[in-house]
Amino acid sequence: MTHTDLSEQSKDLLFGLNLSSLEDAVISCLGVILTGDSETSSEAIIGSLRLESEELPPPYYLKESLSGTVYDPESLLKHHLVEGWPASTGFRIPITVIPDWSKYQSQSRSVRYKIHAWDMLDLLLRVDSLNPKIETLNLAINIADDWIVKHIISAQQDDFAWYDMAVGQRATKLSYMIRRLIQINADSDLILRFILAAQIHFSELMDIERIATHSNHGLFQIAGLISLSQNLPWMLSSEQAIKFAESVLKQMLSEHFSEDGLHLEHSPEYHLFMAIHLSFLNDSGWLSNEFDSLSGLIKNVATAANWMATPEMKVIPLGDTANNAKMSKLWPQSNSNLILGMKLFEKSGLLINNSVSRHGLNSQLVFSAQFHSRQHKQADNLNVLYHLDGRPLLVDPGTFTYQYDSEERMYCESTRAHNTIEIDNLNHSRYRHDSYGSGIKFFATAGDIVISEGLMNHKRLISSKIPNNQVKGTDAIPVKIQQRRIIVERPEHFLAVIDQLNSTEAHDYTAWYHLHPDLILGKSTQTRLKVSDNEGAVLCQIQSYDSDSNSLNCEEIRGETVPELQGWFSENGKELIPNSAIGFRFQTASTIVTVFDFHMKKTGKPYLKVGTGGKYIRFALTQAEKKFDMRLKFGEKILDTIEIELDGQKTETTIEFKGD
Repeated sequence: MTHTDLSEQSKDLLFGLNLSSLEDAVISCLGVILTGDSETSSEAIIGSLRLESEELPPPYYLKESLSGTVYDPESLLKHHLVEGWPASTGFRIPITVIPDWSKYQSQSRSVRYKIHAWDMLDLLLRVDSLNPKIETLNLAINIADDWIVKHIISAQQDDFAWYDMAVGQRATKLSYMIRRLIQINADSDLILRFILAAQIHFSELMDIERIATHSNHGLFQIAGLISLSQNLPWMLSSEQAIKFAESVLKQMLSEHFSEDGLHLEHSPEYHLFMAIHLSFLNDSGWLSNEFDSLSGLIKNVATAANWMATPEMKVIPLGDTANNAKMSKLWPQSNSNLILGMKLFEKSGLLINNSVSRHGLNSQLVFSAQFHSRQHKQADNLNVLYHLDGRPLLVDPGTFTYQYDSEERMYCESTRAHNTIEIDNLNHSRYRHDSYGSGIKFFATAGDIVISEGLMNHKRLISSKIPNNQVKGTDAIPVKIQQRRIIVERPEHFLAVIDQLNSTEAHDYTAWYHLHPDLILGKSTQTRLKVSDNEGAVLCQIQSYDSDSNSLNCEEIRGETVPELQGWFSENGKELIPNSAIGFRFQTASTIVTVFDFHMKKTGKPYLKVGTGGKYIRFALTQAEKKFDMRLKFGEKILDTIEIELDGQKTETTIEFKGD
């Protein structure tokens, strides 16, 4: 649930504080003994706090991971001072003057949240923490003070003023600025206003009903509470707050990351944010000895982060990851070269295989079979992405703004925008109770050949015309369909996708594949498509057949708007550009194979045979007179054996993982 207003508890607290003088209100928030001639004077309060602060470690600024890693904060700040703070692509806000907070209510959700999170102050405070300068600090103080006067003292309303994540991020900045205000002997009333604001943030962040424990937002909220507690230990709430924060943090860490170190919100970009954020929190020295194990978790998370790169060293665009997100900005710890080999996150449901082609370029297979929560989850079960010789071939639509009811956003989230099976022109369910965790059931290798299976059961489908944040339980369309997808990759030769749909009811199925916008789709023969680059070089051929050797009907779409959006790609999250979408249509429960042929030398028609009940699957393909022949035999639920022959010779097959 997203909160847009102060909690009733905080309203009551603020009401009570406003009945007294500012000095008395602040005294009631403190746990220190006042010194001085006048116990209620602001000078006495600040004098006592100054004495307390001198006994503390220096103020620590917990910088924002969401702003990316800044290599030279001072140089970037000079640019922001002239050009403004980049609130979004092509949109900057001046940071040398106090903003008109109400001016930006027509902007996107993302921009509005960032403004109220004081995101524009992050770089100012980073620079101040590295090289303290009163001029830099004052810019941040003036903006923050204006917000406090308007939204706390005067209770000005805004839908994002008390947005969960914004409260947490503001708290980290607020705690640091209070310590710095005390250090520089700032105006007493200014300090008192900031302390009053801190108390309201304590109240908001110590209310378990307000903490988004189910999402990454909760981690930012708890980090903000820890920052308040550790930078301001003389606050009356601090001792209780740190106990509360550590308890909630333990719970969230156990729930938000898999045993193999992957963040369970289906988005590599958010995984990197979390990896950086946990690293910053760990480096703060604020956590108790009970969190010694956090270092091990951070190591696992960091190891996983290094696998989140494409051959172009961009972030793998799954879920709410932008297609233009760069590893170098988000994760500078990563190697500049792609990690070669195969990585299976078996508990998370993600497989990545990186290989080197005969051209010395990298190819990459990404197979996603994961549903752990609704957070950043798109309707993309059993989605596959592919890079061929260093360039993207099968692509994700990316994300768009977080304006969930926009037509573009709804398309980017939809099943038909991903490389998976669309059923009855509907979306895969994202109801929380339909989550299945990891859908990868087995993984095997034979030489350079990689074989994997993803399996899920559809119980409900959802109209693609309903924004995800507005879907109600009554919108569910009940179904009973088992979807199995087997991926067979032989780098440099072919990628085969075997789809098996089982249901007692009739349905319309479409296997969608989306090409990068720079690629051109044409026909080699009546049953074969060809994919070329913009210079005319053919990169691969595509053919799709069912188990009765029938070529599937194919729909080719590029930049369609009617009857609905199809064949679009979002590079930067701000606009859609046309790309080619291929839809192989079939009806009734069936098994099909779609082959992406990279070898293109005398490749024959694929052979597909399915045994009774789908417990036996045989797939064969001949290329340049060399035959690949694979037989899969299943038990009641899972794979029993794999047999592979290559050019008449049996190839050793190793089952690396066999799920439940």
